[in-house]
This record gives sequence, structure tokens and C-alpha cells, in this order.
Amino acid sequence: MNKGMPFWEQHLEKMVLGLSAVVLLAVFAMMVLGTADITAEIDGRAYGPAEVDAVMVEKAQELGRRLSPEATADVEALESIDASAGDGFRDRMVAKVSPSSGLPRIAPALAASLLPEEVGSVDVWYQEPAIGAPRIRPSVVQTIDTIDPAEFDRVPDLSSMVATGGDVVWTTPVATLDLDGVRRALRAESRGATPPRNAIPSNWYNDRPYVLDVVFERQTLGIDGAWGDTETVSPPPGMPELRSRIEQAEADDSLNASFKEFVWLNLDDRVQQLELLQPEFYATLNDRLSIGEADAEVIESGGAPVDAAEAARQQQESELRRRIKDRVASASRLEATLDELGGPLREEDEPSGAGPGGGAGRGGAGGRGSNRGGPPGGDPNGGGAGFGSGAGRKTGASGGSASDKRRRIGLTLKLDRMKAEIKRLQEQLSELNPDAGSMDVQLDPGAAVPDLAVADELLVWTHDLDVEQGATYRYRCRVELFNPFFARGRQLLPEQQPLAESFGLSSAMSEWSAPISINPPVEFFVVKARDGAGSLGMGEARIELYRYFEGALRTEQFTVQPGERIGRAATVDGTTVDFTTDWYLVDVVSDPAAAEGPGLDREENATIICRRIDGRELRIRVPSAQQADPRRAGLRIDVASSADQG
Repeated sequence: MNKGMPFWEQHLEKMVLGLSAVVLLAVFAMMVLGTADITAEIDGRAYGPAEVDAVMVEKAQELGRRLSPEATADVEALESIDASAGDGFRDRMVAKVSPSSGLPRIAPALAASLLPEEVGSVDVWYQEPAIGAPRIRPSVVQTIDTIDPAEFDRVPDLSSMVATGGDVVWTTPVATLDLDGVRRALRAESRGATPPRNAIPSNWYNDRPYVLDVVFERQTLGIDGAWGDTETVSPPPGMPELRSRIEQAEADDSLNASFKEFVWLNLDDRVQQLELLQPEFYATLNDRLSIGEADAEVIESGGAPVDAAEAARQQQESELRRRIKDRVASASRLEATLDELGGPLREEDEPSGAGPGGGAGRGGAGGRGSNRGGPPGGDPNGGGAGFGSGAGRKTGASGGSASDKRRRIGLTLKLDRMKAEIKRLQEQLSELNPDAGSMDVQLDPGAAVPDLAVADELLVWTHDLDVEQGATYRYRCRVELFNPFFARGRQLLPEQQPLAESFGLSSAMSEWSAPISINPPVEFFVVKARDGAGSLGMGEARIELYRYFEGALRTEQFTVQPGERIGRAATVDGTTVDFTTDWYLVDVVSDPAAAEGPGLDREENATIICRRIDGRELRIRVPSAQQADPRRAGLRIDVASSADQG
């Protein structure tokens, strides 16, 4: 024994072993004595440790029996289940979790900073453009001419609208389109509105007004003096038009973004756009159509009295000056159109065997090509081209289709005729007034086909062939532009999405023009009248009559007494022309007041009274005033032109 070692060190192992035994005995006692309080609750009943296993086995066997194919459904048990808690669950699933029905509209910050403004946004309101009305010209142009026989082969529908022989009367209502105002309307915005209205993105309409149509309407004056129903003037057959194409595309459900691109592609060509707005009339024998851009000059008399003959001469000189200015302006515009198409082209310029077109023409080299596809149409000056046909500036003098070349040949022929007409008018003016020979008749070298993207204003018109001689009409118009909202519904707020449905955007309607009475087949003027100078002492009148017949304006004079019909058949230049009118002479009355003024001799300036045969109208005419009538001055010029051409 080591007496120096402490007692606890000597018995440490025994002490640890004894303590471990005591702990184990305590744990064993707790496990044995505590099992009496352990229970499991199954189906609302408590089971001790010895019962749990048997209960679980029984439940498993019962579940197996219910899942077996031979088991029967316990419908009563299923129906007795309380499902009220499910309704509350469903209510909670569909209940709103936010006080607002939708998220606030906010523009994406990153996209807004990266994309240009013209792309547009679905989070803003856009200004709806209000296009102002065109300014209708009060006076409507009226023309009578003979359509070239070749036009009836090119446009078969003409035969049902024009009498045999080709003589036709038509009207040309004219209006001025404020292009600057249209562009301002498309670019307008209203930041102060509620909500603020942004300007339409410029790329939605290619930053230019595309004019799809000019819609003219007319009314006819009834015999009761009231205006009749409003009618839409249809485009003449065979002339370029887009109205029917849009209607057909809408019927075929093909009025979509692709159709929009087709329209843009064609109307980007200034010539094709102008064809819709300023349609050229059919080829005629005399090219008598005059839009009348120039007003007649007022010739001052210096305050001295002017007799009837001098007044007639001055009126004729004024009309000649107006016509020369108008023809020069029209020829300049026509020459600019030809320059855009590739220059003048004549049949003799064609190489042998090349067919129509293909010869060298002024201005043919260079320029932008525009052989553009599209639905076939009609061309009033070349045949078969029309809208979307490839009309436009060519890349070479021999470029373009046969129809394009026929158009150039037709326009060149018209330009040559117009220049010859200017020369004839100038010669007539020189004969009438030798001092007027210095009048400038040079074409405008700076004339160009208008560009709707920059032009301030533009004349627009249509031709109305469906008029009756003797009837009275009035016209008004509106323009149809491409709708910049079309096919942009996904970029618009729901409130503005209906704006994207229409292809066109209508302007306001213009005012009505002044009434125009279509000249009767035969027009007459009283040039002399004597009271009581006839063989029966009833007086007589010298009547000057005009009728357009077989391509030329014919004139003749007859002496008529009261009770006789005005006009009869006569032979003029070897052609029998019927000058019979619907009027008869009622009386010839001496007018001392008229006789005292300058003019005809006292005995030749009596007042006449004539009445329409049906009794609906009465006219009073004075020879001195009739001789200076502007209409008579124009007819005398036309007779002289017909004689020169013959």
C-alpha cells in the first residue's frame, strides 16, 4: 500500500462505476413505472401501448377491404361529411388581395429611355386629328368636247355614258386642299387636356399626308326650286382611283397592314398620288378642258364710253388672255409630270419592232425607279396603267412597261396639242390687239410635280360625266386621308382602340359651290333687234346660235319674228347642223333708255322677250349686253379655234 496516495485517488474507478449503475437503475425505473400513463388517441378513443398495434392492424385491414374491387361505396357516410369549410376556402381563393382591380399604368423606365418618341406607347392618350374642309371653288368648270375614238376601245364602259360620235358635256368641280393645315392637324398635341394628349408618332403616317380619295357630292335643282337628294359623284370609268380597291379589300377581309404598305408604296410616288387628286381627262379631239387657274383680266376703258362692238372686243381679249395663262400653267404642269415619268415620248421615237414605248425621252436617264405592283387599273392617257401600275419616274429612257410608255406617248401628244393651242390663242390675240403680241407664253421651267409632304396647298378635282344639258347642279367635297391609327390597336389605350378600325380619315365637308346650269345643246344670243321693222310690223331679231357638233363648234345667224321658233337646221361648212332650240320669240319692244346709251344704232338695240316652249321660263334680252356677254366671247374663240384646226 502506498501510504502517500489520497484515498479518493485510490478508489476513483470504483466510485465512477457505482455512480453509473445508480443512473442506469433510475432510468430503468422511470421507463417501467411511467408506461402506465402513455396512451394514443384513435377515432376519439385512447389506447395504451399494448393496444395500439392491434388497433392499427385492424384499421389497415378495413382500408384494404374498402379499396378492393368487391367493396361497396358507403354513400351515406360520404353525404354526411360536413363540407362547409370548403366554401370558405373557395371564397378566400377568389377574394381580392389588393384594393385596386388592376396595376397602375406606368411606362417602362428603361424602354422609355432607349426607344425614340415616335415608336409610341400604350400608356398615353393621342390627339385625334381634326382635318379641316377643302375650300370649294364657287365656279364649276363646264366643258364640251369629243372623246378620241381610241378611248372607247381602251375603256369599253365609256360607250354607255357617251353618245354615239363621242361628243360629251361634263363638269369639273374644283377645290383647294390646305396641305399645310392637314400636316399641322396630324402633328397636333394637347398637353393641357385631361388627360394630356400626345402627338401621333410620325412614323405611323410616314410623316406625310396620304390622300386616298377626294369625294365629291352633288345636288340637282328641281323644277320646284328645291335641291334634291345628295349624290356621290363616281370616278369616271378607266381613270385612276383607289376607292373601289379599299372597298374590295374590306369585303375580302384583307384590309390590313400589308394593304397599308401597298398603298404607302404607291402613294409615295408623287405622280401616282397626283393622278388620284388631279385626274387627267380622256384624250379628246380638241383638248378644250380648262381648269381655269387664271382669272380673266379686267381691261380698263379709261372712263370713256364703250359701244357694244368695242365691249365685245375687250371681253374677247380678256378671255383670250385668261385662256393663254391657263393653258401655259396646265402645259407646265403636264411637262413636269412627263419629266417625272422619264420625259416626252412619241410614236416615231420608238425603235422598229419595239412596240409601244421604249424610245429615248428627255429626262429619261437617272431618277428613282417605281415599277410597283398592284391591282390593275385604267390610265386616261396611256391605257391600262392606273393606280399601282408602275407609273412614276423611270431608271432609264427605255425602262417601264408597255402601259407606262403608252401613258407617256398619250401625255406627250396632249402636251403637243396644248402648245399648238397656246400658239393659236396667241395669234388670235395678236389679230384682235396687235399690241398684245408681247405677252409672255413661255412654260414655267421650274414647274414640278407637287410633293404633299412639303406643298402648302393643292388643287383637287374630279370629272362628272353624268350630267344632263339644261339641268342645274351644285357640288361640295371632302378628302379621305390614310388613318394613322389604322392597325395600331395594340399600341392604344382601350378607350382609343376603336380609332384603329377605319382605314381612312375623313376631313370636314366643304361648303356648296355656286349653282351651275349645264349649257343646252344650242346656245343663242341676240345681236340685233328692231321694233316694228318686220314685214308684218311686229319687229324682228337677229339671233346668233352656237352648237357643238361632230368635234367642232358651229355657228349660224337667223332672223326671227315674234311667234317664230328660234333656230332651225342649216348647213355649215358642208355639214348639216340642227340649231333648233326650245325657245320662241314673244315680242320686240323699243327701250328708249337702252337706245340712248352707247352701242348699236337706236333702231338695232330693242329689247326682246322670248319664252321656253313649255312655258316654264321667260327671258328678256338686250342686244348691246348680249354682244359683250363673256360666254359669247368664249364661244367665238372656240369657233375660231375649230376653224384653225379644220
